[in-house]
Order: sequence, then structure tokens, then C-alpha cells
Amino acid sequence: MQPEFTLFSIIMLLGAAHGLFLVLALLNTGKDNRAGHVYLALLTLAFSIDLGHEFLYQSRHLLNTLSIAFLDPVINLLYGPAFYLYVQVLTGDRTVARKGKAGMHLMPFGIGLVACFILPGLTPEQYVKLFYSKLQATAQNEVMVLAVVGKIALASVVSIGVYLVLSLRRLRHHAKVIRQQFSSIEQITLNWLRNLLLALSVLYLILIFDGFFSRSLGLDENVNRLLYLMVVAVIYTMGYLGLRQPVIFSQQMPVIDVPDEPRSESVTEATAKYKTSALDAGMSAALQADLQRHMETERPYLDSRLTLPLLAKQLSISPNYLSQVINERFGKNFFDFINDYRIEAAKQLLADTINNDTSIVSIAYDAGFNSKSAFYTAFKKHVGVRPLAYRQTLLDKTDPV
Repeated sequence: MQPEFTLFSIIMLLGAAHGLFLVLALLNTGKDNRAGHVYLALLTLAFSIDLGHEFLYQSRHLLNTLSIAFLDPVINLLYGPAFYLYVQVLTGDRTVARKGKAGMHLMPFGIGLVACFILPGLTPEQYVKLFYSKLQATAQNEVMVLAVVGKIALASVVSIGVYLVLSLRRLRHHAKVIRQQFSSIEQITLNWLRNLLLALSVLYLILIFDGFFSRSLGLDENVNRLLYLMVVAVIYTMGYLGLRQPVIFSQQMPVIDVPDEPRSESVTEATAKYKTSALDAGMSAALQADLQRHMETERPYLDSRLTLPLLAKQLSISPNYLSQVINERFGKNFFDFINDYRIEAAKQLLADTINNDTSIVSIAYDAGFNSKSAFYTAFKKHVGVRPLAYRQTLLDKTDPV
């Protein structure tokens, strides 16, 4: 078969080149969050190699480099671990950078890579027969190659699925943990990471459909192309976001205690961990009274940087005791507890400024919020209407009948 270039193969090549550029950019972004950059670069490198391999396949140049002919399913073993390790770093687990821990997750990829290079060699004619013409294997080496490659491909599908589930669980738990420790979470909610997880999940579903259903429906070529075009789209989106929002690739997450396994699903269930606490009912009630008094007199919630440890220091108690009091006595997490006070402060400010032109944004900042979007979201959740609608109801009440 003669090499040929098509629009699709050229798109694959450009996507691979762009991915390699992103890899270099990530590895040269400085020392901040170095481990996170490495794992994101590893994920991007997997994308690039996959696209490069597809370019070679589509352009028929792979027939001249059959030593890497079976690299495609092996690379799929890299996606899940690389993304999961990246999630771990960004959710506060700094131990993944230690020698040996990451290696355990990457071991299947290493085994697959070795298996890929020790497979019996195929001639170009045999490769064309099996992978371009889709004919049945007849020779012993052909049967062995298809069997091993099939097992690697199946293992990669299972691996990606498992790691996507683990990543989702960790992100969901991280969302709960930050609400127990921070009063403002806009900068640490990892929306970018959740969007990347969604994109990978969509790619995974297409991969499953391509591997198990598309051929029987006669759609294998179309679905395969859709899969790789979406990979290109992910690569270019990452590059665009890296240029527009470089903080995505360089952000430093605060140190957060995120255990390896989620411990609770709600505030009510979270109180179960306090059964062995030394804080008895009498002490808890006293701390509750002190906390309410402090909130009403000192108004610490007006500080947008307020955290659970900082408030505990102001009250001269341990963060664990403060968290227990808020969870058990108020039935809320720290985030909602503080924002309740901020919303009440905002409502009072809206009432006090009803007859002047004080902006909603100014009121948001004065009440302790650090962004307009956070204020609007919290106000709608706690009050049921947006701030402007609430102000209008106040104006309607003051209008003479």
C-alpha cells in the first residue's frame, strides 16, 4: 500500500504536534505545582502519541514502522493513571510525588509496553491483511498478535473506567471537604478538572462503543474518526485555556486534608465520626453559645478569606471541635454556616441602601463575598430570589399605597 495524505490524517498530525507543544509548556512552567504539571503533561503526551500513531496508520506510514504498530492500545493504559494522579495532586495529596507510589499506577502501562515490543513480528502484508483489510488471522504469529493486542485493549478499557470512577469519587469528596474548611471556594472548586473529567468520560463512552458495537453496525470507521477528532478538540481546548487562563496550569491548591477514601456523604452522616469525641454535650452547648456571640459581635464572616482554622483560632478552640459544633449543633457545613451570616448581612445592606445607588457588587464585597457570581449563587440558594428581585420587593413595600 502506498502512503497517502488525507485531510483527516493531517488533522491528526497537527493535533499531535500541538499536544507536544503543550507538554513542553507544562514541563517549563516553573516549580509551582511541579508534580501536577508532570502528570498533566503525561496525560497530554498520551494524547499526542495516540494522535501521532493514528496519523501513521491513516497515512500508511505505519507499514514502515511496524515496531510501534501495536502502541495504540498500550497508550490507552496511560490515560487513567495519569489523570487520576493529576486529580490526586490538585485535590491536596502531595504523597503521589514520592518515589514508588505513582509507579504502582503506571506499572500496567510498563507491562503492556514490554509485551508490545516482544510480540512476534508481522510482515507489512500480514499487517495490511489484519488491520486494513480486517481479514481473519491464519498464521500462528497472526493469531498470537491479535490475542495479545485484544487483551491489552480490553485491559485498557477496564483501566480507564476504574480510574475515571476513582477520579470522580475523589473530586466529589474534595468538594465536600472544602465546604467544611473554607468560606469562599470559587478559587478551589476545580471546575476545570471536572470539565476535563467530563471530556474524558465522553471519550471513554465513544471508545467502548467503537470497540464493542461499531463494527457489527458497520460504523467502525466513522466512530473511530469521531473519537480521534474529539481527542484533537480536547488538545486544542487545553491549549486555548492555557493561553486564556494560565492559572489553570499553574494554580497552587491550599493544603487540604483529603483522605484516600470518602468518609461521609452528608453533614448528618458526618456526625457519626464524632461518637468518640471528647467534646460532651455540655461543652458543645457552651461552644455553640460562644460561637454565636462571636459571630454577632465580631462579625468575622465579613472577611472573605475566613477559614475554619482561622475562626477556631479566634475562639481559642481546636478546628475539630469547631467543625463538630457547626455540624451537630447547626446541621450545616462550615461554608453554608458562614454564608448564612453573609446573606443576612447582605439583606440588611440592601435594606439600608434602598434609596441610594449602591451597587449590588459593592454590597456583595461588603458582606464578605469575594465575587459577584458567588454572591448571586448563594443569595438565590438562601433567599430564593436574586438580589435585584429582593431589592425590588423592598422598594415595593416602601411605595405608598
